[in-house]
Amino acid sequence: LPAPNDGVIAATDTREIGLAVVALGGGRRIASDANDARGGLSHVRPVGTRVAAGEPLMQVHAASREAAHAAIARIVQAIRIAPRAEPPQPAVIERL
Repeated sequence: LPAPNDGVIAATDTREIGLAVVALGGGRRIASDANDARGGLSHVRPVGTRVAAGEPLMQVHAASREAAHAAIARIVQAIRIAPRAEPPQPAVIERL
């Protein structure tokens, strides 16, 4: 999955990425679902990594070209690349 533009990986929607992996067969919706070892992700670049356009963000593994394209479309929407590094969010936002 190539980076669409230059910048820094600023955020990822891990839930959406996880659902894309489940759709590839690399996870289960319910306990009785079977896993498909052909589906999943590898070489995933972490948040904060500087990337150039076209540089791999991760490798998508799928049983078919169609499944790969569907997962890629979902994952692209779940990754935000900013022009420059953003300050980290505080671990504690507010104490009650």
